[in-house]
Amino acid sequence: MRRTLLLVGAALLALSPAAVATAAPIANVGGGSGIVIDGRALCTMTTVGNDRAGRLVGLTAGHCGNLGSAVSLERNARAGVIGRIVTKSKNWDVAVVRLDTSRVRGVRNVGKAHIGGVGTYPQPFANVCKSGRTTGFSCGPTLAIEGASTINYVCSARGDSGGPIISRGRVVGMLNGSLRLAGPGTSVECIDPAFPVYTPMVATKMTDIVRVLNATPTAIGSGFRTL
Repeated sequence: MRRTLLLVGAALLALSPAAVATAAPIANVGGGSGIVIDGRALCTMTTVGNDRAGRLVGLTAGHCGNLGSAVSLERNARAGVIGRIVTKSKNWDVAVVRLDTSRVRGVRNVGKAHIGGVGTYPQPFANVCKSGRTTGFSCGPTLAIEGASTINYVCSARGDSGGPIISRGRVVGMLNGSLRLAGPGTSVECIDPAFPVYTPMVATKMTDIVRVLNATPTAIGSGFRTL
């Protein structure tokens, strides 16, 4: 019996290092992180913060997925499913991702994107910057503001949806897509920010997104504030 126990103990000790080695470290996620929805759709995280209940949540474009959709990190598949879409608006292109704190931690900096709070969208012709998983970090002027929507001459392409719009270190908007123009051949997707001809980018003001989330106090994401 003693020998059997010793053998079992030795086997457990031999297995322990392997078990520890396979445990994925906590990954970072923040505004500008590339995300994968349900293993298929590529989008970008707008920003990460806490809601009024203290839950760690992230925001992205609503058209990126559905309620219950699994969210993972594009560049860290080992982290697995880091959260799920838990809140969507019927009339606004915004989704809330509840993040799994056993897998990820929220950060303010992702590449060149730094987010130190929510800010007010600047006036037309002022520059804003965006961070997207497809076209990276680039800047350009705001062309027009129509209610909660803004039109900006900033490079964007598929996969950048949800990306943060940044001004003076604060997130001021969420990238939702490109301006839809009538007629064939009028929409030009940006390939590289260095190529100056592309369809303008459309974004939603962050102050309006927060207002919409706060309209349902019991919903996950209500009371959102950045890290």
